[in-house]
Parts: sequence; structure tokens; C-alpha cells
Amino acid sequence: MAETKEGFFQARKPRYLELAERITREIGEGAHEVGSLLPSEAKLCAAHRVSRHTVREATRVLQELGLVVRQQGRGTRVRSSKVVSRYVFAMDAIPDLWDYVKHTELRVIRRRLIAARDAMTPLPGPGSRRWRLVEAVRCADSGDPIAWKQVYIDARYDRVLSQIGQRQVPIYALIEQRYGIRAVKVRQDISAVDIPGEAARGLRVIAGSCGLAILRHYVASDDTVFEVTMSVYPADRFRYSVELKLEYGNGGR
Repeated sequence: MAETKEGFFQARKPRYLELAERITREIGEGAHEVGSLLPSEAKLCAAHRVSRHTVREATRVLQELGLVVRQQGRGTRVRSSKVVSRYVFAMDAIPDLWDYVKHTELRVIRRRLIAARDAMTPLPGPGSRRWRLVEAVRCADSGDPIAWKQVYIDARYDRVLSQIGQRQVPIYALIEQRYGIRAVKVRQDISAVDIPGEAARGLRVIAGSCGLAILRHYVASDDTVFEVTMSVYPADRFRYSVELKLEYGNGGR
């Protein structure tokens, strides 16, 4: 089953990200030495059977990772064999949460029982409704913090608490597996924020610096919300990537 899921994730990944990952591996393995020029756009297109747009987007990602620099009239030069100390995560579908969790670590800071009225994040239902709050920091393999998180779980499903941070599985999936409910949709809001003090300490950034907040409501088949997650990312450690496809009627273009 795991092999099937991994294949599914890979199939959904945008072509430019696949190409960026491939070139990153080649740079790390010494195929493109630091100081040398990458092959031209035309050669990359031919070698990997992709469009110029895909090559340019992949190059943009490599620049953001600090691996290459584009020089007007000269080409793209390799500047480093290692990614600079930041984590760039691109996601274009909810299933990619599995891949994200698989390659990161959730470090739980504390857990407590609260009423909805006492939550920092607005929660659905009456103010007296009970939720289990899990505060945590998600870290990259290097140990660098990526996101500060507040996860609110409907108190009826709190037996999953002991597994949070112990298994590399999304929390909503732990609830599904334990209680037999199913998440049928996820409502998501993205906004710019000034990173609050507690989050700043966990992320090792300056309080009040710019960040990105992602609020997700996980909705069951009966339209009830069983998990609410607020994640705060420093502005330079997260990229949210979405590919939109246009459909035309009658075969038009």
C-alpha cells in the first residue's frame, strides 16, 4: 500500500518540481560543479523532454534554494552544492500532506483541554464545546523549525494524543484510523501575519516579523469539523504552489 501511495504522490507533483529535484540531486552528486554553468534551456528541454516553461520554473526553484544564480547573457551558474538553510515546501493537493509529514518531524510542546471560547483561533460550535489543544513545532530533517502549530482536536477523539509526534502520519489520518470517521474535505484560509512572541521563539525568528498563517478545518462526512489546525510559517521558509488547469468547451483553446 505504501508503494502505491508514494507513486500517487509522485504522479501529482508538478513537472517543474520533479525537474528541480533531479537537478538538485545532480548538483549534490557533482554532475554540475560549483562555478560551472548548467546546460542551456534548449539542452535541458531535450534531455528531460520538457517545455521551456518547465525548465524556467525549475530554475526559479533552484534559485530560491540558493543552488544557482542566473547571469544575464551568460546562463545559469551553480553557486552551491547544498541548499541554503531554509525549507521550501510546495504543495498542490491535500494528499501531499502525507509526503510533507513523512519528511518532517513534529515536536510537541504541550497538550491541554480547553473550551472553544478560550481558543486563540475561532472554533466551530458552541463556546462550551471541548477541544484538545496540541501546540507543537514542525521541523525539517536538519532540525531547523519550519512551522509553529496549534492543533485543536474534538475532545471526543483525544485518544490519538499519545500518537501525535510519534508517528509520521497526518493527525487527521490518525483520527480516521482510530475512530472510523472520514475527512471528506478541508477548508483552508491563508493570510499574512505578524508572528506572535510564542511562535517566534519556537521558530527562532524575531517576534513581529512577517509570516504566513494557514488555517485548516477538517470536515467529516456528516459536515462536522473534528480538527482545526493553525500553522504559522516564517515568510522565507514556505511556498504554497498551486497549478490551475483551464478547461474549454467544444475542444476550444
